[in-house]
Amino acid sequence: MPPRTSFDLTKHGILIIALGTLVCALGSLMARPVHEQLGYVLAAAATAACLLIAFVSFGIRQARPVPQRLIRAYFAAGIASIVCCMAFWLIQPGNIEVRAVGILAGLLGLFWGSCYMRLAFYFQPRSFQARTLSILAAMTSCFGIIVATRTGLSKLGAVTTVGCYMIMLGVQIYLTAAFLHREAARASS
Repeated sequence: MPPRTSFDLTKHGILIIALGTLVCALGSLMARPVHEQLGYVLAAAATAACLLIAFVSFGIRQARPVPQRLIRAYFAAGIASIVCCMAFWLIQPGNIEVRAVGILAGLLGLFWGSCYMRLAFYFQPRSFQARTLSILAAMTSCFGIIVATRTGLSKLGAVTTVGCYMIMLGVQIYLTAAFLHREAARASS
């Protein structure tokens, strides 16, 4: 496990909680029809900033070569995610309009799902830690797909849903940091 992973995840978990709270607050701003478009654009910008910060912080940093089994796992997870996305999109009642803020939140969920899979490969394949991180990866990706493909929501409903999802994701990342810190302390003793 990278030495600073736990600390970096703690900081990023807090950041996502703060941005999710901001997105929810923007939902309150959007309650007035005059501010609906402005609130929606700001919520999309906050979600995009969160995705960009996560990608720059955790996506580019890995300098070592990616193991072959990880590439196969990413490929399989990507195909499964696309299939699930299409299935949820086709099953959803209502119109086919999908909100951009939902798509950004779905991408954020898929990104963190892949980060959890990357962390899972630092542990033994059948260990409790690897299984726990794999389950978190699956849950995060599934929830992201559901948020991204949820149709029939108003702009206010989409922003509120994404804000709640971001808060949940931030708490999950924060707790994962605590889990990794405990595992690192256990391994060093």
